[in-house]
Amino acid sequence: MASEDLPETVRPATKRIRSDHDHSKASTKANESDEKDQEKHEDDDWLKEPPFSVGADKDGWETKWRESCWCGKVAFVYNDDPAGSKICHCEDCQRLHGAPYQHSCIFHKKNVRLDSDADPKWIGFLSAHGEVHPLSSTPTPLPRKISCRACGSPLMDEGRNMIMAFPPAFEWTRTHKEVKQSKEQNKDGNHGEEGDSGKGARKVQGFPSELKADCHIFYERRCVDVKDGLPKWRGHKEKSDLMKDDEK
Repeated sequence: MASEDLPETVRPATKRIRSDHDHSKASTKANESDEKDQEKHEDDDWLKEPPFSVGADKDGWETKWRESCWCGKVAFVYNDDPAGSKICHCEDCQRLHGAPYQHSCIFHKKNVRLDSDADPKWIGFLSAHGEVHPLSSTPTPLPRKISCRACGSPLMDEGRNMIMAFPPAFEWTRTHKEVKQSKEQNKDGNHGEEGDSGKGARKVQGFPSELKADCHIFYERRCVDVKDGLPKWRGHKEKSDLMKDDEK
């Protein structure tokens, strides 16, 4: 069956709001206040450090991946493939994500930057290990979770040298229609409205192999059995016993 004959998906992809547009109906005074908040954030030292690196030299930087929240106000770009990827079944990941497990990819901080389209004022920080620090617009102690304060989408876990990003938030072609649109954009020389990425959608449909998980951890605490052929570790990878897919 040709790709053009495939049925359309029931729910179309959400059209993401570009962060440099004003979509609010607030008063001019409120908008001026937002602009002042943004200027304040741009002067914050933490924005100059990885994984944000605002104002960093772009020489030699070539974006390979772009990750964005649901509403599009916060986005990160990556110039390399992940160093590893895993699926975690611990209780913290289940509760913080509202899902049976968390799928994450590990990147060095030097390979991540805040997209030029992103608005720093919407970045949210949450330290959920040890003493809990409530969601904040300024950095909380490491390790911490980074999300969008506008729509609540989780984007990454940040450590001292590495970050764990969440592949479902990465931009890749999910339908045959997106593949066709991507090819047409490339043919016309129009690469979409991506910020630092400048590449638009990927030409190949389906979840990228570079982002696929290589194992499960804390599988003993799982909500559901997962029969995908990947190694299942009872606790941390290579520091605990391996389990069978349906082992209790």
